[in-house]
Order: sequence, then structure tokens, then C-alpha cells
Amino acid sequence: MAGLNDEILFLLGELREGQKRQESSIGQINERMEEEGKRAYESRSKIHERLDEHTKQIGHLESTVVVAGQIVAQQREVFSSLKTTIDEDIKPTIDEVKNIKKLGKWASVVFVGLGFTAGGAAFTMWDTVRPLFGKLAR
Repeated sequence: MAGLNDEILFLLGELREGQKRQESSIGQINERMEEEGKRAYESRSKIHERLDEHTKQIGHLESTVVVAGQIVAQQREVFSSLKTTIDEDIKPTIDEVKNIKKLGKWASVVFVGLGFTAGGAAFTMWDTVRPLFGKLAR
């Protein structure tokens, strides 16, 4: 019976050794899982930080777009008022200047025509007047 007890004690020892190895393995697995959990937590926290930063940037961008839209609206109002001012105040003056310019061109044409007429008349009269001057000069 002593041999059987020794064999049972031997097998119990091996079972105990196997159990210790399993406990050790499970402990290592637990440690690895804890490390992975910590890394996952850190990764998620970094992702959330980036998401928060993106949210802030998008909010800033939206406010910038709103301000830009308001500036464009103000510029449209300014352009509209300038167009009204030009149409009501400046355009009549420009049209008047154009009319004066046209009158000046017509006056130039009239004066040139009068000059040619006077020159032609003088040339024609010269043939008539020259003999008279010749008689007076003798």
C-alpha cells in the first residue's frame, strides 16, 4: 500500500504543480489584459481629446464662416448704396459732361468749316481784290 500512497502523493504533486502553472499563466494573462486595458483607455482618451479639439476647431470655423457671411452682406449693402449713389448723383453729371464734349466736337467742326469757308472766300476774293490793290499801288 505504501507504493500506492506514494504514487497518489506523486500524482497529487504533479496536479498541484500543474495547478500552479495554470495559476501563473492566468496571472500573466490577467496582467497582459490589464496592460491592454490601460493602453486602450489611454488610446480612447487621446481619441476623445482629438475629437474635442476637432469640435473646437469646427466651432471656430463655423463662427469664422458666419462672420465672413456678415462681412459679405455688409459689402453687398455698400455696393448697393454706391450703385444707387452713382445712378442718382454721378451718372447725370457724367451724361452732362458727355453732352458738353459732343457740343465741343460740333463746335470744332463748325469752326473748321467756317475757316475753310473764309479761306475759300478769301482765295476767291483775292483774284478780285488783287487788281484793285495793283491799281492803288501804282
